[in-house]
Amino acid sequence: MEGVRTMILVYQQARKEARTNIDFWCNTAGFRSLLDDFEFEFIEGRMPHTEALNKKGNWSLHTKEFATSKLWGYFNPFDPEDVLSAEQDVLDVAAEEGPFDGILGYSQGGTLAAQTILRFSQQNPHATPAEMPFRFGIFFNASTPGNVFPLTETVSDMSLHELPLEEAQMMGMIQPNRVNKDKVLPVRLGRLPNGRRIVTNGTYAMAKWDAEVDGKVIHIPTLHVRCPGDLKEHGEGLYNLCVPEVAKQYIHAHGHDFPRGYHEMRSIAQLIRTVAEMAS
Repeated sequence: MEGVRTMILVYQQARKEARTNIDFWCNTAGFRSLLDDFEFEFIEGRMPHTEALNKKGNWSLHTKEFATSKLWGYFNPFDPEDVLSAEQDVLDVAAEEGPFDGILGYSQGGTLAAQTILRFSQQNPHATPAEMPFRFGIFFNASTPGNVFPLTETVSDMSLHELPLEEAQMMGMIQPNRVNKDKVLPVRLGRLPNGRRIVTNGTYAMAKWDAEVDGKVIHIPTLHVRCPGDLKEHGEGLYNLCVPEVAKQYIHAHGHDFPRGYHEMRSIAQLIRTVAEMAS
């Protein structure tokens, strides 16, 4: 293969007030060095995100030197219109600066990558593989993607206490936001007439894609790098949305952190190449 161009979306770490992608650049250097015929384009986040920071630093042991750095995400998950805007931004970049062969994302970046693929498919249900903005997707520890849609039905209010703990964590967008309070729109938990749980600001609704309800909705080849010890929704939910015949997995043991070491980097690089070849 030659000239495989891949867009990368990650939570960005910032030092000294400069938005940089140095953290993920370093973490991915191992597998990128084994893919010298691939071209990687980093797309930086724009939304401050401090959920990961606490008295012990951030969740990333492998990147503890950045423990006091700010993180930059791609959208405010409490604002449905901001989510839609972020998805469209990625599609615009793909159209204006493409073509891209694939898209790779970590954490919220992986979630946005999946949502962008799904958004394009919703807008272009008859698009051929050649017309897709990305022909393959690589997801590292990515949460189950969400779907934002205009609210046209009557919503029944429901309490967070009605949800099992794991589902409550999956609907974490309804928790009080500690960042960008001026950007947050009021959202509430509700249920559509068909029983589907949503969060809504009264104009738009947001729901997690669910393979049991929606089926296999991602048809392009995909690679899912995830850890079973992480939250269930950080990888498994997204994997279940993909057509299994063209979906590969790499299971690691580092929680929500990034895989490491030559063996893991070599295995991931081989799988990325395999997925790219499946899409060619």
